[in-house]
Amino acid sequence: MKTTAKLLLTVTLMSLAVTLKAQDASPLAEAREAIARYEYSRAIELLDKALESAKDASEIRDLSLQKARCQKKMLRYDAAAETLASVMKPGALDVEVAGELADCHVSSGKLADALGLYNILSMQHPENLYFSIQKASLLFKVNDFQGCAAQGKAICAKDSIPSILSLIGASLLKMGQVDSSLAYYRKSLRLNPSNPNTVASISNILLGKKDYDGIISMANGFLEHYPENMTVAQILGVAYYLKEDQDNAYEVFKQLRKDGDESYGTMYYSGLNALALNRFEVAQECFDNAWQIDSTDAKLAASYATAIIKDRFSLPKQKKAEYLFNKALELSEPDPGLMYRINNGLGQIYYLTSNFPKALPYFKAAYEYNSEDISLLVKIGYCHRIKKEYKTALQYYEKYLKLGKEGTKNYNFAKEEATFVKSELHMLE
Repeated sequence: MKTTAKLLLTVTLMSLAVTLKAQDASPLAEAREAIARYEYSRAIELLDKALESAKDASEIRDLSLQKARCQKKMLRYDAAAETLASVMKPGALDVEVAGELADCHVSSGKLADALGLYNILSMQHPENLYFSIQKASLLFKVNDFQGCAAQGKAICAKDSIPSILSLIGASLLKMGQVDSSLAYYRKSLRLNPSNPNTVASISNILLGKKDYDGIISMANGFLEHYPENMTVAQILGVAYYLKEDQDNAYEVFKQLRKDGDESYGTMYYSGLNALALNRFEVAQECFDNAWQIDSTDAKLAASYATAIIKDRFSLPKQKKAEYLFNKALELSEPDPGLMYRINNGLGQIYYLTSNFPKALPYFKAAYEYNSEDISLLVKIGYCHRIKKEYKTALQYYEKYLKLGKEGTKNYNFAKEEATFVKSELHMLE
C-alpha cells in the first residue's frame, strides 16, 4: 500500500510541475516549441501574443522576423511581406529583413519588387555574392538578358560558378550570340561535367548547327561516366537518327526502352528510327505508345499511319491508317512537307485498295505540295486511265516521261501505259 501511495504522489507532483511550467512559459517559448514541432500556424498565434506585449523595437523586429518565416512556411507570402514591411525603417536598410522580404516577393511572383530590393542590397554589399546571384537570376526572369549577362560576368570574375556560367550562356543565346553562348556553356560543363542539363543546352545549340558528330562525342563521353542517364541517352539517339546512322540509333533507343524509358520523345524517335529501318512492327508499337501520351501531334499521326500502310496491309489497318491521316489533316498547320506526306499517304491507302477515284484528289494535292515527287504523276495518270479519262492520263504520263529516268520501274510502266492510252484514244476517234 505504501508503494502505491508513493507512486500516486510522484505522478501528482509531476503533473503539477508540468502545469506550473506551462503557466510560467512565455508565448515566445511556446512558439519556439511549436516551431520545433512544425506547428507553424500555432507558432504564428503565439508570436502575435508575444508581439502584443513587446515594446522594444529590437524585440518587435526579431519577433516579426520569426513570424514572417512561419508565414512563409505556410506559403502565406503576401502576409509575410506585410509582417516584414511593418518593421522596415526608412533610411538604413535592414539586410536580414530586406532579404526575407525580397524572397517573399520572388515566391509570390512580384519579380520587379524583388529585383528592386536585391539591386539595393547588392549595391550596398557588393562583395555579397548571394545578392548578386539573386539579382542575376531575376534579371533573366524579367527578360533583361543583357543585364543578366553583365551581372553574371561580374560574379564569375570573383568566383566561377557553373550555374552562373550557364545563366550567362542562356542570356547570350536569347540575344542571338550563339557562339559566345556555346563557349560559356562549355565552361560550365568543364567545371561541372555531371550536369545533364548543360549537355542538353549545348546539344540544342549544336543541333542548330547540324553538328551531330559534336553531340554524339559529347553524349558518349558523358554516358561513359553516367551510363544510366536517360536524358543524355535520348539526346544521343536523336543525334544518331538525324545523322542517319540508323543502326546505332536503333541500339540506343532499344536500350532506353529496355531500361523503362516510356517518355514521348523516346517513343516518337524510336518510331521514326524503326520506320527508317523498315522495322514496321516496332515503329507501330512505339508510335502507338507516343500516341497514348499525346494525340495532338500531326507529325506523329502521319508517321504512325505511314508505318501502318508500309506493313502487311489489311482492312482493319486500312481503317486505322485512314483515321490517323485524317487526324493529321485536322491537326496540321500549313506545313507543305507534312501536308505532302498526309495526302500521299491517304492516296496510297485508296490506291492499294483499288479505290482509284478516291485516291486521285489526294495524289494531286500531294503533288501540289511536293512537285519533286514525280512518281505521283504516274499514279495520277493511272487513276485517270482507270476512270477512262485517257487524254488527261496521257498528259500526266508524258509529263513524267520528260522528267523520269529511263530504265526505272516507273519509267517503263509509264511508257507502257502511254502506249496503251494512245491506242485507246485512237480507237475512240
